[in-house]
Formats: sequence, structure tokens, C-alpha cells
Amino acid sequence: METLVEYTEADWLAEDAALKKGSAPPPCPSCGRTGFYAPRADDNIPPRHYRACKFCGLWQDVGMRPHTIIRYECHHWLHQVADWKEPHESWDCPVCDKHFMPVDAVSWPRDNPAHLWWKVPQSLSQAQYAEVWTNLGMRPPPFGII
Repeated sequence: METLVEYTEADWLAEDAALKKGSAPPPCPSCGRTGFYAPRADDNIPPRHYRACKFCGLWQDVGMRPHTIIRYECHHWLHQVADWKEPHESWDCPVCDKHFMPVDAVSWPRDNPAHLWWKVPQSLSQAQYAEVWTNLGMRPPPFGII
């Protein structure tokens, strides 16, 4: 695995361009899993560019060192929803409005061998990952990456 010290705007642009051209999702430089890691952006002005893996929790802004993010999950007989937040942020489930505090954060799938995401096949194409996520009851995310 690569050393997670530096992540540049050029790195972000290259990874983003590769996905937009149809390349298979790359492996996470921290855990090596595919289908969970990608260059990402938010809608702020100016946009924030970062990379993240929703399997192991790697979160790294361009030009910064990786930082800690927490994971929330809401399980109900009608839905299963997850979201990722800064360690001080709470979260409200968008389906049932249940309120979660940082103390309610759950472990990353990497740290939970029983988590369903361990069964996600590796080294697939974007279209194949979109099918996997659809079969797991999720909307196909951009580029097949959750």
C-alpha cells in the first residue's frame, strides 16, 4: 500500500478523470478494497476535493494528512441507512429522523468481519459494481462506488 502522507490536486484530478473515462474503480491505498474508494468532491464554493474509502474510513483532503471520520448506521425493518461525519457531528437518519450522537458511531466495515460489505466482490468494473449495489438494495452510485 502507498504511504498516506501526500495527496495532491493532480492526484485527485487523475483519479477523477480515470473514473469519468470508464476505468474500473481503483483500490483503496489504505485497505486495498475496491468499490468503496474514490476521489470525491463536495458542493461548497470553492469545491472541496478529497479521497475517501467507505470500507476502512480513509478520509484525506487534497494537500492534507488523512483525518478521522465516524460512521453512523440506522437499521429499521423498513430501511438500512449509513452516513459519515466529522467526529464532533451528530446525524439524523433521513428516513426515520432518529437522532444519532458521536457516541452512537459504529465501527468501519473493515473492523467488523460480519459486515455485509465483506462479501462485495473485488476488482469489478463500474457497471458490475453498480449491479452489486443494486442487488444489495442501494441506488447505484456514480462510477459504481459506494
